[in-house]
Amino acid sequence: MSTLVIYFSQTGTTKAAAEKIAWMKGADLIEIRPEKSYEMCCWKTVFTSLKEIFTKARPKLAMEIPDVEKYDRVLIGCPIWCGLVPNVVLTLLDTVHLDGKHTALFTTSGATKPIKPASKLKKAYPEVRWHKPLNANGVTEEEIRNWM
Repeated sequence: MSTLVIYFSQTGTTKAAAEKIAWMKGADLIEIRPEKSYEMCCWKTVFTSLKEIFTKARPKLAMEIPDVEKYDRVLIGCPIWCGLVPNVVLTLLDTVHLDGKHTALFTTSGATKPIKPASKLKKAYPEVRWHKPLNANGVTEEEIRNWM
């Protein structure tokens, strides 16, 4: 099975997890890059995230949209903001066609488990074959292997 790991990382934590997962799986790795940077303090990130959630914003991307057709499995990594996946990740999900693809979410959050954001994604994108999510904070290689 060919695998693509797509991730969004504000502080580098999700990037490190994505790189580890991609390395272990021998997967291709792509970073979700927003047009407008999210490099800001914690409270400003919360405010920006809440504003995007309430307005259902889809921030513009500053990247080439990956061709996911050649992949059997897509693993999506991101932090959890305000209990949800950042809207910039939704921008990408709205753009790529994951219909029927084996897809799983991995998150990096010290406070929120990935179950709630994953179930919201499953409802929003029902054509995707969603699998069990992973909290990738401090995850071991054995835990990653068991998840995959």
